Amino acid sequence: MEASEDIKFTVIVHNNELKETEVEIRHAETTDGIPYYICKVEGKEAQIRKDEKWEQIWGSLTHKQVDELGAAISKHLDTL
Repeated sequence: MEASEDIKFTVIVHNNELKETEVEIRHAETTDGIPYYICKVEGKEAQIRKDEKWEQIWGSLTHKQVDELGAAISKHLDTL
């Protein structure tokens, strides 16, 4: 399913201390229509997108956090 600009949702992932934390996700697109996701993690913003795999385009998440967020976003979008 293709996401729209107004999709906002929350997922639960692990923070650096491996505690569950709530992350606010908002879908956005670049000017040429490539989707990415703005993630608010513990008050800090990060941006991720899926190319061949999930990757961070801005922010300070660990690779594990990017993978976990990407999996949570994919799971959420599959339920729409």
